[in-house]
Amino acid sequence: MSSVIEKLGLAVQRSVWSRRAETWDHSDNPGLGKVVEAVIANALTDPVSTVLDLGCGSGQLSIPLSKDVESLVAVDISPRMIELLKSKLSDGGINNVVARTASIQELNFPDGSFDLVVSNYALHHLSDDQKRWIVSRGYQWLKPNGRMVFGDMMFGRGGSKQDRDIIASKISVMLRKGPGGWWRIVKNSVRYLVRVQEKPISQQAWVSLFQQAGFTNVGSETVVAEAGIVYGSKNG
Repeated sequence: MSSVIEKLGLAVQRSVWSRRAETWDHSDNPGLGKVVEAVIANALTDPVSTVLDLGCGSGQLSIPLSKDVESLVAVDISPRMIELLKSKLSDGGINNVVARTASIQELNFPDGSFDLVVSNYALHHLSDDQKRWIVSRGYQWLKPNGRMVFGDMMFGRGGSKQDRDIIASKISVMLRKGPGGWWRIVKNSVRYLVRVQEKPISQQAWVSLFQQAGFTNVGSETVVAEAGIVYGSKNG
């Protein structure tokens, strides 16, 4: 039964993100841009040759990173996102990026394949067990001295003051938008409490997952109210 439910969930995510691809591609969200910048700055602290971008979307990370690396594998569950990325790669004459349509849960690479594993605003759609799995597998896919950097929504379910402050801030913003914002509060509250689509966890929870997987020099940073980055290295 769990396998059937998981496949259904993947089909829903594939459909949702194919419909939202153009909107996401043209997003001018300044907060999202800041998280992208933070991931890139933290990812390129040392020279990097091979990169894996998990949940690449239309290339917000993949395209800028491609300028500084030898090769990059970009993966997204949405065929439309990959189409948009491939179009951008062609228009930009970028030939060191391989774009693949696949869910994160379906990935399988040989151990030691990459110097760097990154992701941005994708992993909050995974269950907690799936997050733990991808952190563990990411560790295995990295070469010795490799690095992993994730940017994402990072807050829990109200168990800490930081969580409550983030949730209150988001509600305050939507209240000021009138009836449309009120409807979003209802809709997002149901999705958040039931954990149908968004399943964010706190920075500290991400740090714990990295440490449990074996990463060293693990750290995290808040970038905007609801989002941050977490990073760690694999010892040689």
